[in-house]
Amino acid sequence: MTDKINLQDMEKKAHKLLNEDGMMELLMGVILFVSSTSFTGTASFTPFLGVYVIFMRTIIEAYRKRITYPRIGYLKLPDEAAKDVGIGILMFIGVIMLALIVFISLIYGQVTGGLLFKWIPALIGLILFGGLYYNYERTGDRVNLVYIIISLLSGIVFSVIEHDNVKAGVVYHLLFLSGIFIVAGVVRLYNFTRRYPVISVDERGSDNE
Repeated sequence: MTDKINLQDMEKKAHKLLNEDGMMELLMGVILFVSSTSFTGTASFTPFLGVYVIFMRTIIEAYRKRITYPRIGYLKLPDEAAKDVGIGILMFIGVIMLALIVFISLIYGQVTGGLLFKWIPALIGLILFGGLYYNYERTGDRVNLVYIIISLLSGIVFSVIEHDNVKAGVVYHLLFLSGIFIVAGVVRLYNFTRRYPVISVDERGSDNE
């Protein structure tokens, strides 16, 4: 009797294994930090975002070739329809932004630049919720649920708190999330390298004999 192979479960486990190397958290931490400079008036790091978009695959593969693959082997997973995913992300962000505008209009009776800036942290939390929940569905890694809670709660808190500068809440929230993700990425990377040490070619050969 042959066991029934659940290919979807196997694929989810493979995605989860890749997700444990800390790369996602470190990249998000850096991107959020760079994004925070866009609201300070001294956006010297902002061009990095363009570099990231252009060389995203190269950056990810360089990281995994150096850190991930030597420890768990090369995992070739089915390519996702990048166009469909991109359209889905844009539609989700558009709906969330529209909902935020409606919310501000209903609460304050008007929509101004200052009010939009005030509630951008909540918008960021909701956008991260969408991306992190998608990652949770794909990997089954429950750490994403922790990130979702932190992102949503911090977004509400930084939106509700009054600041002298209308952009301060956005900057503080982005820096807060950046710190959370960078620390989490370093911890996950450390645990990953401890759990999966590099196995040399000689060691692999002796194990197979």
